[in-house]
Amino acid sequence: MDVQDLREQALGAGARASAATARKRALEGAATGAARRNGRAQAESKPFPTAAVLGGLALSLFMAALDATIVSTAMPKIAAGLGSFDHYTWPFTSYLLTCTLATLLCGACATRFGHKWVFACGISVFAVASAGCALSNSLDVLTAWRAVQGVGGGLVEAGMFIAMAELFEPRVRGKYMGILSSMYGLASIAGPLAGGLIADTVGWHWIFLVNLPLSIVALVLVVRFLPGKQAHAERSFDLPGAVCAAAAIVPLTLAFSLTGSALSWFSGPFFGLLATAVVMIAVLVLVERRRDHAIVPVRLFRRTQVNGAVAMGFCSQFALLVGVMFVPRFVQEGLGLSSTASALATIPMTLALVVGSTLAGRVFGRNGRMRAISRIGFLVLGIGALLLCLVGPATGMVQLACSSAVLGFGIGVNMPMTNIAAQTAVEPRDMGKVTSLALFFRGLGGTVGSAACGAVAGASYPSAALPVFALCVGAGIAGLVLSGTLPRLIERRR
Repeated sequence: MDVQDLREQALGAGARASAATARKRALEGAATGAARRNGRAQAESKPFPTAAVLGGLALSLFMAALDATIVSTAMPKIAAGLGSFDHYTWPFTSYLLTCTLATLLCGACATRFGHKWVFACGISVFAVASAGCALSNSLDVLTAWRAVQGVGGGLVEAGMFIAMAELFEPRVRGKYMGILSSMYGLASIAGPLAGGLIADTVGWHWIFLVNLPLSIVALVLVVRFLPGKQAHAERSFDLPGAVCAAAAIVPLTLAFSLTGSALSWFSGPFFGLLATAVVMIAVLVLVERRRDHAIVPVRLFRRTQVNGAVAMGFCSQFALLVGVMFVPRFVQEGLGLSSTASALATIPMTLALVVGSTLAGRVFGRNGRMRAISRIGFLVLGIGALLLCLVGPATGMVQLACSSAVLGFGIGVNMPMTNIAAQTAVEPRDMGKVTSLALFFRGLGGTVGSAACGAVAGASYPSAALPVFALCVGAGIAGLVLSGTLPRLIERRR
């Protein structure tokens, strides 16, 4: 063996030793990285205090839902205190507009920035805007602050359901969702009563100031205890989609929210707003259909279960708002009772809604039979609507209370089901966005329902029960049919 061969062998041995060292270092680096990732995963999957998290979510949702109802009975005092009745409906409309838009955008925001911080941001915006509302010195200033408050309210409402989807598997989520959804019912009882009482005693400013301590407690609970884990995150925000969505939502919401006050049905402005909305929806579809991180994923509407879930949410909320609009006014104008009695007349319906929502969530958590529960809910809703069709000037309060309670129970049963149905129809990465879509269509159902109730009833409330609640019977039948799009059983995850 010559010197050249010995040199080549030495070089080869050195290269093999270097390669072995590099492999060893690579394996050590991979092990270290895996340990770090496992550590982060373990930290994120640590058990969290469920009671504290649910308390923060429930308080936040109750606060946002309460503000949507507490202002209604106090608005005459507010307008009188600010010395203007010219733009009486503007604070309601501005809140509804921004809340609807924030609800639709919340899913994309949560996917981009994390559900915990979007939810905390919603609480903070709501609190700041509440202080601004309390300090308003004119109806126009109040309208502007109510618009800001609507942003916070929309983020809180949608953020709560998105956080629940991130934290709990569907069967467990059903049990808690039923409890949290009942916050809407409790707020609809407490809101009108508290609004009138506060405005008559300590002044209308405290209607908004009462949100500050509630916001602080909710924010502390959320920041301290709500896990920030997120299964899927996106690195970009779909700004063109957000702009197109806003351009479609604003005219659509205005068309139905202003009908009966500033607009009349089948008028030029009404059809103009609807036409604008239709055009912008078409533009939105064209913009979003090929985007990877679309704020409104058009591809989700190719799924039958998604379409069925959002349509059922629309029908359920439609019936709820018809009942909430009709029953109190009928008590005053049809039965000739006081405004206090009209406010109390909605309590049986609301309490039945709370019971139905909580019971449905618990039953679903035990057996997972989504389709059967939803069908029972819409069947009861339809029966309640049929009973209310028989209401007339000779009707007693007991009959009215029992009939409206049946309607409320059916609506409550479907409140947790529609959200879970939409969420279980998509992959985890689309959970937040489909939740926002479901809540948007549910809110739209309420807006259309209140407008339709006013249009059908007109000025003759004593004899309007049959045509008004015939609409709810139709909603119940539609919900029964749509329930067939849901899966029979949702298995418990192991």
